Amino acid sequence: MNITIFTQRLQECRRRKFSSQQAFADAYMQRFGMIRQGKKKIDNNMFGTIQSWEQGKSTPTADVLANICELLDCDADYLLGRIGQRTHDITDAHRYTGLSPAALEQLHEYRTNLATEPDWAETRELEENWSSHKYYKAFALYLIDELLTGSKSHKLSIGILDRLFQMIYEEGIGVKKEDYGSDDEYEDEETDSRELWAAQTREQIDIITYLITNNIRDILYENAVDEKLPDALRIDTSKGTYFFSVYE
Repeated sequence: MNITIFTQRLQECRRRKFSSQQAFADAYMQRFGMIRQGKKKIDNNMFGTIQSWEQGKSTPTADVLANICELLDCDADYLLGRIGQRTHDITDAHRYTGLSPAALEQLHEYRTNLATEPDWAETRELEENWSSHKYYKAFALYLIDELLTGSKSHKLSIGILDRLFQMIYEEGIGVKKEDYGSDDEYEDEETDSRELWAAQTREQIDIITYLITNNIRDILYENAVDEKLPDALRIDTSKGTYFFSVYE
Protein backbone atom coordinates (compact mmCIF):
# COMPACT_ATOMS: atom_id res chain seq x y z
CA MET A 1 0.00 0.00 0.00
CA ASN A 2 1.23 3.48 -0.92
CA ILE A 3 0.62 5.34 2.35
CA THR A 4 0.87 8.79 0.75
CA ILE A 5 -1.78 8.02 -1.87
CA PHE A 6 -3.98 6.28 0.69
CA THR A 7 -3.96 9.19 3.15
CA GLN A 8 -4.56 11.80 0.44
CA ARG A 9 -7.45 9.93 -1.13
CA LEU A 10 -8.99 8.94 2.18
CA GLN A 11 -9.09 12.62 3.19
CA GLU A 12 -10.50 13.59 -0.21
CA CYS A 13 -13.31 11.00 -0.07
CA ARG A 14 -14.06 11.70 3.57
CA ARG A 15 -14.43 15.44 2.90
CA ARG A 16 -16.89 14.72 0.09
CA LYS A 17 -19.27 13.08 2.57
CA PHE A 18 -18.36 14.44 6.01
CA SER A 19 -17.28 17.89 7.12
CA SER A 20 -15.01 16.58 9.86
CA GLN A 21 -13.21 13.50 11.10
CA GLN A 22 -15.55 13.40 14.08
CA ALA A 23 -18.63 13.32 11.81
CA PHE A 24 -17.04 10.43 9.90
CA ALA A 25 -16.23 8.62 13.14
CA ASP A 26 -19.80 9.04 14.42
CA ALA A 27 -21.27 7.79 11.14
CA TYR A 28 -18.96 4.78 11.12
CA MET A 29 -19.82 3.79 14.68
CA GLN A 30 -23.53 4.25 14.06
CA ARG A 31 -23.47 2.04 10.99
CA PHE A 32 -20.82 -0.56 11.75
CA GLY A 33 -20.15 -0.30 15.48
CA MET A 34 -16.81 -0.36 17.24
CA ILE A 35 -13.67 -1.58 15.53
CA ARG A 36 -12.01 -4.54 17.18
CA GLN A 37 -8.24 -4.36 17.38
CA GLY A 38 -7.00 -7.90 17.64
CA LYS A 39 -9.30 -10.54 19.08
CA LYS A 40 -10.29 -8.88 22.33
CA LYS A 41 -9.41 -5.20 22.37
CA ILE A 42 -12.16 -2.80 21.25
CA ASP A 43 -11.34 0.60 19.79
CA ASN A 44 -13.23 3.14 21.88
CA ASN A 45 -11.77 6.14 20.10
CA MET A 46 -12.84 6.07 16.46
CA PHE A 47 -11.92 9.73 16.04
CA GLY A 48 -8.32 9.01 17.02
CA THR A 49 -8.22 6.01 14.70
CA ILE A 50 -9.46 7.99 11.70
CA GLN A 51 -7.00 10.75 12.52
CA SER A 52 -4.24 8.14 12.59
CA TRP A 53 -5.31 6.80 9.17
CA GLU A 54 -5.35 10.25 7.59
CA GLN A 55 -1.92 11.01 9.05
CA GLY A 56 -0.51 7.76 7.69
CA LYS A 57 0.38 6.41 11.14
CA SER A 58 -1.79 3.30 10.75
CA THR A 59 -3.94 1.54 8.14
CA PRO A 60 -7.31 -0.24 8.39
CA THR A 61 -7.77 -3.97 8.07
CA ALA A 62 -9.37 -5.40 4.91
CA ASP A 63 -12.78 -5.69 6.59
CA VAL A 64 -12.66 -2.14 7.90
CA LEU A 65 -11.47 -0.87 4.52
CA ALA A 66 -14.55 -2.40 2.92
CA ASN A 67 -16.74 -0.59 5.46
CA ILE A 68 -14.94 2.69 4.78
CA CYS A 69 -15.53 2.35 1.04
CA GLU A 70 -19.21 1.63 1.58
CA LEU A 71 -19.59 4.67 3.82
CA LEU A 72 -17.59 7.03 1.57
CA ASP A 73 -19.00 5.78 -1.76
CA CYS A 74 -15.61 4.90 -3.17
CA ASP A 75 -13.76 1.77 -4.27
CA ALA A 76 -10.85 0.24 -2.39
CA ASP A 77 -8.78 0.26 -5.58
CA TYR A 78 -9.01 4.06 -5.60
CA LEU A 79 -7.86 4.42 -2.00
CA LEU A 80 -5.03 1.99 -2.72
CA GLY A 81 -3.95 3.88 -5.84
CA ARG A 82 -4.87 1.20 -8.37
CA ILE A 83 -7.38 3.29 -10.35
CA GLY A 84 -7.46 7.00 -11.02
CA GLN A 85 -11.13 7.72 -10.34
CA ARG A 86 -13.17 7.41 -7.16
CA THR A 87 -15.06 4.32 -8.37
CA HIS A 88 -14.81 1.76 -11.13
CA ASP A 89 -18.18 3.03 -12.36
CA ILE A 90 -16.71 6.49 -12.98
CA THR A 91 -13.64 4.98 -14.66
CA ASP A 92 -15.79 2.82 -16.94
CA ALA A 93 -18.22 5.67 -17.70
CA HIS A 94 -15.30 7.96 -18.51
CA ARG A 95 -13.87 5.41 -20.94
CA TYR A 96 -17.27 4.78 -22.54
CA THR A 97 -18.54 8.36 -22.84
CA GLY A 98 -15.39 10.45 -22.87
CA LEU A 99 -16.98 12.75 -20.27
CA SER A 100 -14.61 14.11 -17.66
CA PRO A 101 -14.75 12.62 -14.16
CA ALA A 102 -15.90 16.02 -12.86
CA ALA A 103 -18.83 16.00 -15.30
CA LEU A 104 -19.74 12.46 -14.30
CA GLU A 105 -19.62 13.43 -10.63
CA GLN A 106 -21.95 16.36 -11.35
CA LEU A 107 -24.43 14.12 -13.18
CA HIS A 108 -24.33 11.67 -10.28
CA GLU A 109 -24.96 14.51 -7.83
CA TYR A 110 -27.94 15.67 -9.89
CA ARG A 111 -29.40 12.18 -9.89
CA THR A 112 -28.85 11.82 -6.14
CA ASN A 113 -30.49 15.19 -5.42
CA LEU A 114 -33.53 14.22 -7.50
CA ALA A 115 -34.13 11.11 -5.41
CA THR A 116 -35.88 12.93 -2.57
CA GLU A 117 -38.31 15.76 -3.15
CA PRO A 118 -38.12 18.51 -0.50
CA ASP A 119 -41.15 18.90 1.75
CA TRP A 120 -43.44 21.89 1.46
CA ALA A 121 -42.17 23.65 4.58
CA GLU A 122 -38.55 23.40 3.44
CA THR A 123 -39.37 24.92 0.06
CA ARG A 124 -41.60 27.62 1.54
CA GLU A 125 -38.75 28.89 3.73
CA LEU A 126 -36.81 29.71 0.58
CA GLU A 127 -39.74 31.82 -0.71
CA GLU A 128 -38.84 33.30 -4.10
CA ASN A 129 -35.47 31.56 -4.03
CA TRP A 130 -37.06 28.09 -4.14
CA SER A 131 -35.17 27.31 -7.36
CA SER A 132 -31.91 27.50 -5.39
CA HIS A 133 -32.81 24.24 -3.62
CA LYS A 134 -30.56 21.39 -4.73
CA TYR A 135 -33.57 19.30 -5.75
CA TYR A 136 -34.76 21.88 -8.25
CA LYS A 137 -31.25 22.64 -9.43
CA ALA A 138 -30.94 18.96 -10.26
CA PHE A 139 -33.67 19.31 -12.88
CA ALA A 140 -30.83 20.45 -15.13
CA LEU A 141 -30.19 16.72 -15.54
CA TYR A 142 -33.36 16.44 -17.63
CA LEU A 143 -32.26 19.31 -19.85
CA ILE A 144 -28.84 17.71 -20.33
CA ASP A 145 -30.59 14.47 -21.27
CA GLU A 146 -32.75 16.26 -23.84
CA LEU A 147 -29.78 18.13 -25.31
CA LEU A 148 -27.69 14.98 -25.65
CA THR A 149 -30.40 12.79 -27.15
CA GLY A 150 -31.81 15.57 -29.33
CA SER A 151 -34.36 14.51 -31.93
CA LYS A 152 -34.37 12.59 -35.21
CA SER A 153 -33.22 15.65 -37.11
CA HIS A 154 -31.22 17.66 -34.59
CA LYS A 155 -28.37 16.81 -32.24
CA LEU A 156 -26.27 19.03 -30.02
CA SER A 157 -22.98 19.63 -31.81
CA ILE A 158 -20.13 22.09 -31.97
CA GLY A 159 -21.69 23.69 -35.02
CA ILE A 160 -24.91 24.31 -33.13
CA LEU A 161 -23.05 25.83 -30.18
CA ASP A 162 -21.03 28.01 -32.52
CA ARG A 163 -24.16 29.20 -34.33
CA LEU A 164 -25.88 29.80 -31.01
CA PHE A 165 -23.08 32.06 -29.83
CA GLN A 166 -23.02 33.96 -33.12
CA MET A 167 -26.77 34.55 -32.94
CA ILE A 168 -26.56 35.80 -29.37
CA TYR A 169 -23.50 37.94 -29.94
CA GLU A 170 -24.17 39.31 -33.45
CA GLU A 171 -27.94 39.28 -33.78
CA GLY A 172 -28.83 40.03 -30.18
CA ILE A 173 -31.39 37.30 -29.52
CA GLY A 174 -33.75 38.49 -26.83
CA VAL A 175 -37.38 38.76 -25.83
CA LYS A 176 -39.49 41.65 -27.09
CA LYS A 177 -42.88 41.65 -25.42
CA GLU A 178 -44.27 44.07 -28.00
CA ASP A 179 -43.95 41.29 -30.59
CA TYR A 180 -46.90 39.55 -28.97
CA GLY A 181 -50.44 40.64 -28.39
CA SER A 182 -51.65 41.85 -25.02
CA ASP A 183 -54.83 40.76 -23.29
CA ASP A 184 -56.56 43.98 -24.39
CA GLU A 185 -56.18 43.11 -28.07
CA TYR A 186 -58.38 40.04 -27.74
CA GLU A 187 -61.99 41.07 -27.26
CA ASP A 188 -63.76 38.01 -28.66
CA GLU A 189 -62.92 35.43 -26.02
CA GLU A 190 -64.46 32.49 -27.85
CA THR A 191 -62.80 33.21 -31.19
CA ASP A 192 -59.39 34.35 -29.99
CA SER A 193 -58.80 32.34 -26.80
CA ARG A 194 -56.47 29.87 -28.51
CA GLU A 195 -54.59 32.65 -30.27
CA LEU A 196 -54.20 34.50 -26.98
CA TRP A 197 -52.99 31.32 -25.27
CA ALA A 198 -50.50 30.68 -28.09
CA ALA A 199 -49.14 34.23 -27.90
CA GLN A 200 -48.76 34.14 -24.13
CA THR A 201 -47.20 30.69 -24.18
CA ARG A 202 -44.81 31.64 -26.93
CA GLU A 203 -43.61 34.57 -24.89
CA GLN A 204 -42.90 32.33 -21.90
CA ILE A 205 -41.08 29.85 -24.12
CA ASP A 206 -38.99 32.68 -25.55
CA ILE A 207 -38.11 33.86 -22.06
CA ILE A 208 -37.06 30.39 -20.93
CA THR A 209 -35.14 29.81 -24.15
CA TYR A 210 -33.36 33.11 -23.71
CA LEU A 211 -32.37 32.20 -20.14
CA ILE A 212 -31.01 28.85 -21.30
CA THR A 213 -29.04 30.31 -24.20
CA ASN A 214 -27.81 33.14 -22.00
CA ASN A 215 -26.52 30.58 -19.50
CA ILE A 216 -24.74 28.63 -22.25
CA ARG A 217 -23.25 31.88 -23.54
CA ASP A 218 -21.88 32.72 -20.10
CA ILE A 219 -20.32 29.26 -19.81
CA LEU A 220 -18.69 29.61 -23.23
CA TYR A 221 -17.44 33.09 -22.44
CA GLU A 222 -15.99 32.19 -19.04
CA ASN A 223 -14.27 29.13 -20.50
CA ALA A 224 -12.84 31.30 -23.27
CA VAL A 225 -11.42 33.75 -20.75
CA ASP A 226 -9.83 30.87 -18.86
CA GLU A 227 -8.68 29.31 -22.15
CA LYS A 228 -10.51 26.08 -21.37
CA LEU A 229 -12.30 25.65 -24.69
CA PRO A 230 -11.76 22.35 -26.54
CA ASP A 231 -9.52 22.27 -29.61
CA ALA A 232 -12.60 22.13 -31.82
CA LEU A 233 -13.29 25.80 -31.01
CA ARG A 234 -10.92 28.65 -31.66
CA ILE A 235 -10.92 32.16 -30.27
CA ASP A 236 -10.86 35.06 -32.70
CA THR A 237 -10.14 38.45 -31.10
CA SER A 238 -9.94 40.46 -34.32
CA LYS A 239 -13.24 42.17 -33.52
CA GLY A 240 -12.00 43.36 -30.16
CA THR A 241 -13.80 40.71 -28.19
CA TYR A 242 -13.99 36.92 -27.92
CA PHE A 243 -15.57 35.22 -30.91
CA PHE A 244 -15.95 31.51 -31.49
CA SER A 245 -15.63 29.79 -34.84
CA VAL A 246 -15.48 26.14 -35.83
CA TYR A 247 -12.23 24.89 -37.30
CA GLU A 248 -12.55 24.13 -40.99
